[in-house]
Amino acid sequence: MLGLPSCSFSFTVRQIVVRLIVCVGTWLVLTKGDIQSWPFALPTIFLAVWVSLLLAVRQEYSLRPSRVICNLPYFLYKSLISGVDVMVRVLHPRLPIDPGFIEYSLTIPHEAGRVFLANSISLLPGTISARLTDHHLIIHTLDKELSVLATIRELEVRVDSLYSPSSSINTNSVPS
Repeated sequence: MLGLPSCSFSFTVRQIVVRLIVCVGTWLVLTKGDIQSWPFALPTIFLAVWVSLLLAVRQEYSLRPSRVICNLPYFLYKSLISGVDVMVRVLHPRLPIDPGFIEYSLTIPHEAGRVFLANSISLLPGTISARLTDHHLIIHTLDKELSVLATIRELEVRVDSLYSPSSSINTNSVPS
């Protein structure tokens, strides 16, 4: 007999409703609102919602949408600069590149932020994440002489600011 770990799941009505709205909306877009698809749609939607709830990972930190919106101009600007930089390097007659790998020690304490940072590295000029471990990131860069580390530190601070602990406890209001 297999000894399976016991799991307890608790979901809020909001989590279920949001998933239902997303799934129904997606179904409506994909089928162009075809009424004849609903006998197949309903069980499919409920199955998708159920599976998404089961696969949802409980995070110690959650992404703050307001902070993402505030930082969006920064990420768009870095993406534009990155594209222009790579274009200039590729079109330059002497192809001014000196590719290599850089190891960066991460300070973000949570996995979600580290993954977000690794994925955001490609927004920086001439860089892409090559490998992510618990507390280190290997980055491939088109030019080892660029000031990549300072830029990555700045990006890491911004990415970390996008998250907040899921169970926010206001320690200032706790009586001593």
